[in-house]
Amino acid sequence: MGLFNPANLLYALSLAALVAIYLRARSRPTIEVSSLMLFEAAPAPVARSRVLRLDLPFWLEALALAALTLALAGLYLRVYGAPGGHRTHALVFDLGAAMGAREDGGSRLDQARAAARRVIAAAPEGDSFTIITYALQAAAGSAPTADRGAIGRILDQLAPTDVAASPAALRAALVDARAADTIDLFADRPAPAVVLEDARLAAPPRFHQAGAPAENLAIVSLDPGVPRASLGRVTIRSFARHPLPCALQIMVDGRVVFHSSLIVEPRAELVVPFGPLRAGGVVEARLVADDALAADNARYALAPSIAQSRALVLSPDPGVRDDLARLLLAINPNFLVTTADPNVANAFDRNARFDLAVLHDCGAAGIKAAARLFIFPEPWLIGSKRPPVLPVVATVAAAELKRRTGAGELATPVLLGAARVIELPGWMRATSQGGGAGERDNFPLTAIGRSARGEIGVIAFDVRNHLLLDPDRLDALIATIDTIRRLIAPRDALVESTGALVSVPMFARTLLDGPDGSRRTLIPDRWGRVRFQPLLAGRYTLSAGAGSVVAVYANYYDAGESDLRAAAAVKSAPPPAAAAGPFVGRFQVKPIGTPLAALALLAFLIESMVLTRRAARWSARHV
Repeated sequence: MGLFNPANLLYALSLAALVAIYLRARSRPTIEVSSLMLFEAAPAPVARSRVLRLDLPFWLEALALAALTLALAGLYLRVYGAPGGHRTHALVFDLGAAMGAREDGGSRLDQARAAARRVIAAAPEGDSFTIITYALQAAAGSAPTADRGAIGRILDQLAPTDVAASPAALRAALVDARAADTIDLFADRPAPAVVLEDARLAAPPRFHQAGAPAENLAIVSLDPGVPRASLGRVTIRSFARHPLPCALQIMVDGRVVFHSSLIVEPRAELVVPFGPLRAGGVVEARLVADDALAADNARYALAPSIAQSRALVLSPDPGVRDDLARLLLAINPNFLVTTADPNVANAFDRNARFDLAVLHDCGAAGIKAAARLFIFPEPWLIGSKRPPVLPVVATVAAAELKRRTGAGELATPVLLGAARVIELPGWMRATSQGGGAGERDNFPLTAIGRSARGEIGVIAFDVRNHLLLDPDRLDALIATIDTIRRLIAPRDALVESTGALVSVPMFARTLLDGPDGSRRTLIPDRWGRVRFQPLLAGRYTLSAGAGSVVAVYANYYDAGESDLRAAAAVKSAPPPAAAAGPFVGRFQVKPIGTPLAALALLAFLIESMVLTRRAARWSARHV
């Protein structure tokens, strides 16, 4: 048994009030005396008692108050379900990328669907079924229904995604299925014990394994290099136990620029150099291989343009100017970099227009640039005529880099120098997070966005004292390089990871075409940005009319999900005949508030009868 709201047990104080009432009423006993006034009660002249004398009405009233208190507190009983009656079955499906692996002419999800149909066919007529799916997050595929035709149609509509199944999503799916009489889990690998423990199920789910260990090759990374300057590199990883042959193709804007036949050693990584490329653009690396999983056989990257670009670096610190200039030339050797001290008059031509302006600890007044990167931006000065582009609300003496896009939560935070706390406008999105050293607060450390003034980026931490060249702070260098690359990337092309929340400035109602041929409409927010989450690898096209078209390329790779041999052979669920055998009962919660309220009402009725009978036999003073 148990209580839903133990706080309501405070109503039991009414029992103390009942005892106090009885003590008060019985403290001055009365006696009969001769009097001309009928039914007059007079207190005893000497006798006085503090002894609580209990009678039947007291016990009836105490019983009624106790029953009402327990009913308000939500007393319930855990009863063991008896056989018989209609049951509810929860069918939980893994829709992670590994469920799309093909073997024997079908996918693992096809095998899971077939197993689910066998479970449905073996269940007694009248039983209801609900479908729950999970990948990045849990989702209810259907409400409980006994319509087996509807359940079959929902099963046909299930499709795998190109993201790794999250343990948190599996936990949420099992929690959603907890109310069902039976739970069947269809996945390529069993649920971790810690997930089952956290879900607090009455009984473990029946596991139906989809597929068997299979061989797979995956493209781990793609670096296009710098056109006409440096080689590009592709990293291929083997999840097989024997050598696998494959063919690697490199394409730039749809044109094949590299093709090679390779043999990848078992459980090894192979780095394949190519190029240098002749021109920039969208680079696609593709494996032409007969392996089980196709989602990780292609990867996209953006190669910088070979056109000469002008960059301006402003900083009051000469060491920072040198470090940033070297970094820009390493990212794109075609940059024509101008460095200057913002405090020196006529240090650079203010009438010139730059493709990128990197501004360290200074303002952007009078600078003409298509993209601007603020590093350790200066706070707004009182009396300034123009409001700041990026409002600085505070400064911390030392910051820590805790999270970075593409790497997630860092195992060890990176200690940085001073940093600004910036209140990001809605049209910007953070690409890394951090906080004050030793503090629990979090604020953006790098961010990018597009406004009416052009592309804007920010690096909130200071880069003095050669911070970007410190080998112990490589994550800070990677976050800086990623921010610069995003600023100078083409406006009509983006490369993201599957499952990431993609935000694109479109400023109008937008049509989104997915790689599977699907189409839907996106509505921009008040900053003109549309957001979507790519769940399939490939090319997405956003069209907003008037020639405004942006292509988003989604990459998928996950070491755990792409390893199709990680699904060790386990004992599958019993065959349908055994699954449909005698129903095994389970503990259920049964509230008993109604019986308790009925008991209180019965106690009050019995007390009324006792008092009525006593008044009829004796007198009103005995009531």
